[in-house]
Amino acid sequence: MAPVRTYRAVESARPPVRSWRRLRAAAATVLLTLSACGSPAAQDNPVGETVRNCGIEVPATPPARIVATFHNAIEMVYALGADDRLVGASYLDNPILPEFAGRFRPDEREPAYYPTDTPSREEFLRLDPDFVLSGFTGTFTTEGLGTRAELTDLGIGSYLFSQYCPTADGQGQTSLAANDTTLESVYRDITDLGRILGKPDEATALVARMRATVAEAANALGGVAERPRVAMINRPGNGDIRVFGAGDVATSIIEAAGGDQVFDDINGRMTRIGVEELIKRAPQVILVPACCGADVGPEGANKVIEELRKDPAVANVPAVRDNRVHAITFAEISPGVRNADAVAAIARMLHPERF
Repeated sequence: MAPVRTYRAVESARPPVRSWRRLRAAAATVLLTLSACGSPAAQDNPVGETVRNCGIEVPATPPARIVATFHNAIEMVYALGADDRLVGASYLDNPILPEFAGRFRPDEREPAYYPTDTPSREEFLRLDPDFVLSGFTGTFTTEGLGTRAELTDLGIGSYLFSQYCPTADGQGQTSLAANDTTLESVYRDITDLGRILGKPDEATALVARMRATVAEAANALGGVAERPRVAMINRPGNGDIRVFGAGDVATSIIEAAGGDQVFDDINGRMTRIGVEELIKRAPQVILVPACCGADVGPEGANKVIEELRKDPAVANVPAVRDNRVHAITFAEISPGVRNADAVAAIARMLHPERF
């Protein structure tokens, strides 16, 4: 199994603070010069329209050079048709969607791709971005590319998927605010990003398709009386289990697919529990998201599934006993363009008799 993702940008080859300040000052000078000359970006937003994201006002000015971090952010840029402006990308959890694969050519440096880390700050500035889209926490921290305030000082816009808004700029996963983790939140992010990227029609069409897919699943599930108890887990190999709990879009997906989240009192994703807790909760279905790497498909979950099947400690857990342990992918249950299809796919796993 691929190593468990830590959700934290590692500080790799980061220039010393003094060097970072020099780079920052130089970049700011260039940006001010471009602004004084009347850059196209400045002219695209004459009325100063903004989108509020995590308490930060983001100008709705189509960027020219985008860096996207984490799988869901990368695919969002492609789904909205702004990939011709994507100059850097990092962290694919699974293979990129087939419809985007022909345009994502990291071997040709289109875009520059960093598989296991965000680029160093020096490399990041060398990409000359004017916008950063992040699909998870860790990007906008001192260990990552810098806080959003620091990026703003450089004239670089930013957006973080709103389910991961921190309590304050520069904070990571341990400091999440009381965020909306429903599918409606995903739709709002898509709509907001459509405005920012200059792709409002594409965003509207994407949201409509996703709503239709979820509605079709809901129609198939109409009148379902029994909702199986579902656990979404991973196992890092040290005996512990990591749980996708409440306060995460994974729970919204489970519920829309006709299941009940068995860990509805455990907040967040990848929270550690002991095996005895899994036994106590007695899930009827277990979902195991495969992660992490551009070549890791659902089969990446097979090792964990096989371990569960062979572990005598969990042999009487209903999901294991009844062979209802299923592989999915991490990309499906991170907020983004795959969520509606995930609802449909998981609904088939939970209620095969309806499809």
